Amino acid sequence: MTEQLNEILRFLAVKERLDLKAVALECMLRLTGSRDGRAAVLCHREAVKALMELTTDTQPLISRDAHLALLNLSEQEEFVARVAELQAIPKFLQIVADPACKEADKLCMMFSNLTRHLSGAEAFTKAIATDGCVSLSQLVHIFDRKDFNKDANFDYLAAVFSNITQVKAARSYFLDRSSKTLVSRLLPYTRYEASLVRRGGIVGLLKNLTFEVDAHEWLLSEDVDLLPSLLLPLAGPEQFDEEEMQKLPEDLQYLPDDKKREEDPDIRKILLEALMKLCSTKSSRSYLKEKQVYLIVRELHAQERDREVADTCDKLVHMLISDEPPTEMDNLAEVVIPEDIARKFSMPLATSCVS
Repeated sequence: MTEQLNEILRFLAVKERLDLKAVALECMLRLTGSRDGRAAVLCHREAVKALMELTTDTQPLISRDAHLALLNLSEQEEFVARVAELQAIPKFLQIVADPACKEADKLCMMFSNLTRHLSGAEAFTKAIATDGCVSLSQLVHIFDRKDFNKDANFDYLAAVFSNITQVKAARSYFLDRSSKTLVSRLLPYTRYEASLVRRGGIVGLLKNLTFEVDAHEWLLSEDVDLLPSLLLPLAGPEQFDEEEMQKLPEDLQYLPDDKKREEDPDIRKILLEALMKLCSTKSSRSYLKEKQVYLIVRELHAQERDREVADTCDKLVHMLISDEPPTEMDNLAEVVIPEDIARKFSMPLATSCVS
């Protein structure tokens, strides 16, 4: 395989004849289409470097195939090490930020694959904090502008945002109170019907942010007003009596008869898990109770057909209607579960963010 790659590499130079580059890239696409082929290419530093250089080729078909080969390679965790070694993240982010780039969505998909792995999320987070690199606020701006690039929709940036918030530093960027618009600009996408990827990525991001218990008060405050964005996708067309209705967040009141709940069970479950995390402290639990979150979850549970989602509803309802725990257990995130009890009930000792 090494000899074959060396032979192909001869024709992957930017200055090589177009027909030879096209044939060489066709071979690379076939190789990167299999796990063994990807492993072989990733072991060959110069082959990966050559593909990266061809992403900026002036011939659109060459650039496209180079992007596709890298997208294939990004399925392997070993790709993270190569990207880091070649310091490629800033370069590719600059390409994404070019409004004329025709392959931006492929790069966003590549970054989505890359950041699924903790090492990739850490490398990406480190890169966007570097002076001169495209920043997180710029990426959110690109994501939120429908007219930024006529050839790209940037939906997979939502998956990137969700994935990188595995990392505490990335969560801190989103939770920076001087940049509160970062979160606020993304909240409407929890009910974005046109793209499951965009909707699911933003819901995953918001759940990951709730792992920062110290930020709960701010997230629920008028500065951000997170709660309606978590509840609206879970709400149906049900009507409540006037007293109950007035206690709901304003956006949840008097919903139309054709209001539909989130169709994807995984997203419904993540939304419920985010609400559960917001129940970690007494003040946040009290706020959710005051805003009648129980009513929305109760009606969801009555209609729910997915067992895992229904079970999550049960857990959340229990947290909302149970008596308050003793004062020393006000912050449920800090309650230590004895190892023998955790083992008995097959409960994890710690919970981590998910991508």
